[in-house]
Amino acid sequence: MKPPYRVGVIGAGLKGTQHARAYQLDPRAEVVAVAEKDPEVLDLFRRRFGLERGYTDYREMLANEPIDIAAPILPSTVIPEVVMASVEAGVKGVFCEKPMCVTLEEADRMVEACESNGVHFASGDAERNYDALWDARAVIESGEIGDVVSFRTYGALGEIWGGGCQFLSVMRMFAWDAEVDWLTGWVEVDPWQDNDQGMGGSIHFKNGIDSYIYMRQGDARGMEVLCEDGYLAYNWQQARIFKYGASGDEELIAFPASKHFGPDLDEDGWISMATRQDNSTRSFLDTMEAGVEPRCSGANMRKVLEIIVAMRESHRNGYARVEFPIEDRSLGVLPTPARAFGQRSVEGRTDWYWPALMSQKPE
Repeated sequence: MKPPYRVGVIGAGLKGTQHARAYQLDPRAEVVAVAEKDPEVLDLFRRRFGLERGYTDYREMLANEPIDIAAPILPSTVIPEVVMASVEAGVKGVFCEKPMCVTLEEADRMVEACESNGVHFASGDAERNYDALWDARAVIESGEIGDVVSFRTYGALGEIWGGGCQFLSVMRMFAWDAEVDWLTGWVEVDPWQDNDQGMGGSIHFKNGIDSYIYMRQGDARGMEVLCEDGYLAYNWQQARIFKYGASGDEELIAFPASKHFGPDLDEDGWISMATRQDNSTRSFLDTMEAGVEPRCSGANMRKVLEIIVAMRESHRNGYARVEFPIEDRSLGVLPTPARAFGQRSVEGRTDWYWPALMSQKPE
């Protein structure tokens, strides 16, 4: 067997622990290094994953540890710097969390650095990595319910770059990752602020597929992919595919497996990773082995941020149609403070944090 990919985790908090556990469960990967500023969190991570030492400075880790995969599970304002340093250190893959940056310029720099150095770049434990959606896409690709006509999703979650990047990534997936031709959009609170907020809009892809983002979900939940002879409905838990019969009635023809929701404990005492995190990590390791584009790549997230920026710019200009690509790459969206700067840095109280971290593997 090939030696396992050596993983260095940068950021050993809640989400960093989940990423590390998912790597630990796959025989193709081995967590060999960690960097974390908080000494207590660092020590807990080291004990849980059997590491002799850890680093409080990620640069020192990158200089001393021959890792294959860097996992920067960090606030959005820090990720670009760490991704660039990881590429310079010679890693083969980077799998960071989301949102991966603030501006389009930062997204460009990361994507282009990874591409020019042959580094596989993925962003986010994302819905787009979920196996059931790829099973559903295979049914649509087979032609059983005809070509995709349009996509619609309900509810922008109040933060379209922080949480809404999930459904926008899935939207692109079912538009076959075509380039956007133009869009019109609007924001929930104030078009003149750069902070993350809810947004809605109408998007036209160059391959003719139209997408509609409904800012308020109302009675509807999730997303729908409308095809010529049927549709896919996904409520963020289960995917169902319906085909129209001769009389216009609907027949359920595919029902891919639903998600597993914890907090079930596995045989080693960890919260079960049989979730999207497991799918995300496994698909990234598949990418490393096969040399193909990650399911939810950094390049995809760059396109998602461009869509978000364009919806806001449309509102700023009287709901005008915005053509692609966006020329001003200094534009961006500042995620919520917890996502931008870290939950422990901005909430003013951290009494919840340690119990939540300990719940990943009760002792």
